Amino acid sequence: MRILITVAPLMYREALAIAVHQDLPESEVMIGSLGQLDGQAENFAPHLLIRNDTDGADMSLQTGALCWIEVLYSNGLNARISLDGAVWEIDDIGIEDLLGLVRKAEKLIPDQVTK
Repeated sequence: MRILITVAPLMYREALAIAVHQDLPESEVMIGSLGQLDGQAENFAPHLLIRNDTDGADMSLQTGALCWIEVLYSNGLNARISLDGAVWEIDDIGIEDLLGLVRKAEKLIPDQVTK
């Protein structure tokens, strides 16, 4: 599974990447601000995008991913999730919530394209 994490600030990205890697060590995780990635994100073709609502991201990344998690800084640390055709919000999302969503997203990927 390919996961792109663009959440700001850097410390949040790094903490999320460590948590995801510990939970799903086979996953490929790319972190960076969208400005730093300069086109690499599209080539990486993430299955899952974890971003925040104030990053000014190109929404085509979101629509290209099987799942996205958008941390709503404009509303505390709530999150908007899109997974398997459904979109909903979680109040005050925690790491365990996020990891559960990552595991659910992984199950949506056909076996032949997980790496």
